[in-house]
Formats: sequence, C-alpha cells, structure tokens
Amino acid sequence: MRLAVCALLAVVAVADAAHGAQSVLGEKGLAALRACGLQRADSARLACYDAAAERYLSFDFAGTGRERTPAFDSAAGFRLGFHNEDVIFVIYVFDADSGELVKSYSAGPGEGEVAVRRHGRFYIEVKATGAWKIWIRPLAEPDTQAQQGKTKP
Repeated sequence: MRLAVCALLAVVAVADAAHGAQSVLGEKGLAALRACGLQRADSARLACYDAAAERYLSFDFAGTGRERTPAFDSAAGFRLGFHNEDVIFVIYVFDADSGELVKSYSAGPGEGEVAVRRHGRFYIEVKATGAWKIWIRPLAEPDTQAQQGKTKP
C-alpha cells in the first residue's frame, strides 16, 4: 500500500505543478491530502493518505440521459455510488469481456450505493431522464479476523 500512496503523491505533485490537481481530486481532496501531510506520526500520516486515496481517487462519471462508461478493471469487486436528479435512473453493470449483465439497479431522485462483489473487467450503462453522477470505489478488503472468528487471548 505504501507504493500506492507514493504513486498517488507523485501523481498529485505533478498534477498540482500543472494546476490540474483540483480537477483530479477536487478541492476537498486536495484539502484532505494537505491535512494528511500535517500528521506527525508516520502511521497516522499513512492511514490518512490511504483514507484520502480511497475517498477521492475513484472512477467518476457524470452525464445526462443515456451514457456508457469506458471499461475498467476491478480486482475484488467495487462499490458503485450514485447521485440522480430525476425520476428515472437505471444502472446496468456488464462484464466487459462477455457482455453478460452482472447487476442492474434502479432508483428515483437522490443518492445511494450498490455493491458488485465480483472481480473482472466491467462497463456501466446508465439510462436516466436527467442529470446523474456515478463513482466507483473498490470494496474494502475483508477482515481476515472476522472471517476466521475472533479468538480471545
């Protein structure tokens, strides 16, 4: 994970130098990274950067009406968050290799999140009557202690 954080910081540093970091991370993302840099303890700073990367670096898409995202890879499944501004909003998640429909979800106006617990290469089709935004973030890694059952010392 440290390598990922180092890569993130390198990308942000280059983007910031080119005044493009705000478009990549947004103002809140940049503020979060700056706050992480102020952490004195290495473990706290690393945890802060990990949390910022999870929250602010994702695949984000926005549109109006019917759109299809580019294909993306997911190693362990993902969370698909959404914000919709109109009555009709349907999300279709497809396996990019086979074209198989993996998941569909419909909602009215508002925000929400659905989980896709499958790895692979995907694309998403959105059909809506108004403006919408979706974001894709990796599922949290499972807690091995919770899976194996906690033991008391």
